[in-house]
Amino acid sequence: MSKLPIDVPKEKLQQVRMDTFRKVQQEKRTKKRIASVSIVFLLCLSFLFSIRVSPTIASQVAKIPGFEALVLAIARDKGIQDIVDNEYYEEINVTQSKNGLSLTLQGVIADHTGLVLFYDADASFDMSRLNLEEVQLFQGDEKIEGGGSFTINVDNQTRISSSVEYDFLETFAYTSKDFKAVFHFNDKDKGNIEITVPFTLQNKIAKEKIFTANRTVNVDGQKFTITQIRRSPLEMALDIEVDEANTMEILSFDDVEVVMQDGERRKSKSHPLYKNIREGKYTLYLQSNYFHDPESLKIIIGAVQAVPKGEDFIEVDFGTKEVLTKPDYFEWDISVTEQDVSVAIDKRAESRFLLLTNAVKEDGTGLEFKGATASRDEQYKIETTQFEDYDGKAKIYINYFFNPIGKNIELNIPLQ
Repeated sequence: MSKLPIDVPKEKLQQVRMDTFRKVQQEKRTKKRIASVSIVFLLCLSFLFSIRVSPTIASQVAKIPGFEALVLAIARDKGIQDIVDNEYYEEINVTQSKNGLSLTLQGVIADHTGLVLFYDADASFDMSRLNLEEVQLFQGDEKIEGGGSFTINVDNQTRISSSVEYDFLETFAYTSKDFKAVFHFNDKDKGNIEITVPFTLQNKIAKEKIFTANRTVNVDGQKFTITQIRRSPLEMALDIEVDEANTMEILSFDDVEVVMQDGERRKSKSHPLYKNIREGKYTLYLQSNYFHDPESLKIIIGAVQAVPKGEDFIEVDFGTKEVLTKPDYFEWDISVTEQDVSVAIDKRAESRFLLLTNAVKEDGTGLEFKGATASRDEQYKIETTQFEDYDGKAKIYINYFFNPIGKNIELNIPLQ
């Protein structure tokens, strides 16, 4: 039997998209709400709930201007669904145009750990060669340091519906709620196009919820302590310190999840680990459960990866293009060319990329990381890392290596 076609009411959804969110923000959910508003609200909410349930409906709704970026965010991060459900998503709906390019800032999610901009862009010209190169964010007239992460050109694009994510490494102070985002586009025919979109936040910025855990875990004689759990609308952070007496260098905590009370799992984010280089301090970032207040958290760590302490780096000479030393366990071929270091990882090996991004020169100063690429052939995954111009010796740290010392670790941490 053939499946019935799904008729998605695109025009109606487009009309009620943010009007519904605005009305929900202004009114409490009561039984006395006017029936028409309730129907519209339930229509939109049902579609948002269905995104993770029905890929077919998600793909259809994602084609509607103004919905696509939010749909994609909800599909990859369950914490964004909570933000929408709890009316923390803030509509902006400001449009600016320049040189035939029109950009609409649809909405914003802002907390003390980060800020996400959802936007659409259309043009009166062919957009297939239009690239977004940079997005600058200003609070008042002061530029916020660091760059936002975003998706660049997609082949044969006719419009753009996407988001820009700013992750603040330190708690951000909202001394002003007046912002502007400056989008820097480049088109091969029209050149550089700069569009500035001012916006003002109206919502009260949610306070971070901090819980002191001090839970020590012993894995094969190697100890680490979850010192605190910090929760904000955009992310959950687990702060971890490792024991100085450990004989192994912990490189990674893989596949970390938090299990909700209903069994749903909140997973590691796309930037799961921040580490103070060789200081033994980590922060693991997971999808947020900020709008839930469980009595305890069940944390699952899929694996702890570690190598012998003092054997977590390779040494190269960029001047002579030689590999000077490497750990005994490191069996893969390394080549040094110009300012690049390439490693050929056998596809049969259970390994993710090595992330050779941290390096120091002979004098102890940092060697600047410029970028990394990956390629594949029939037998190898080839990871190439580029550093700044330098013709001396350098120590390059291995930030990931598959060598699990513990797997499927479950922790129950009371929060009250």
